[in-house]
Order: sequence, then C-alpha cells, then structure tokens
Amino acid sequence: MNVTKEEHVDIHEHDEKEKHLIFGYTPTCGTCKISERMLDIANEILKLPVTKIDLNFHPDFSQINEIQSVPVLMVMSKGKEQKRIYAFQSVPYLLENLK
Repeated sequence: MNVTKEEHVDIHEHDEKEKHLIFGYTPTCGTCKISERMLDIANEILKLPVTKIDLNFHPDFSQINEIQSVPVLMVMSKGKEQKRIYAFQSVPYLLENLK
C-alpha cells in the first residue's frame, strides 16, 4: 500500500504559533477548491501558517472537532480554536475574519 503525503500531515505542526489556520477539505468537493483559492489569495496578504488536511484521512479529527461540513477553516491560537468558518463568501470577508 502506498502511503500518500496526505496521510502524514501533522495537524499540530503550528500549535505553538499565536495564530494559525487549519483548512479542512475533501478532494471531491468543488466548493472546497474555490474556497482554497480564496484562502490562498487572502493568505498572500496575511502570511499565516496554514495546515491543509483532507478530512477523508482524518475522521478522528473531524469527530473530535465536530466538523459539520467542508470546507472548514479553523482559526487557531496556540492550538486552541478561536473561530470556525464554513461559508467563505469572499476574499475580503476572509481577510476581515482572519485579521
């Protein structure tokens, strides 16, 4: 069995940071692709550490965090969730909510 890079994403790689993001998606989700693009554009300005995870490989993470749908963006501080965004709406909306 091949082990993809995806299965070894360290969800906690940025836990010591004051602010970091966890972007949860699934590959078959069209909205996720659009949202990821918006996040990438917003983050060109914000320069926050982002961990992107395919939630298909992290059912435990989804369950523990009670993730309702994808895409999901979790705004974290020192490993603790500060905010959660399901509807990305627009790049300005993301910038406003991630500041």
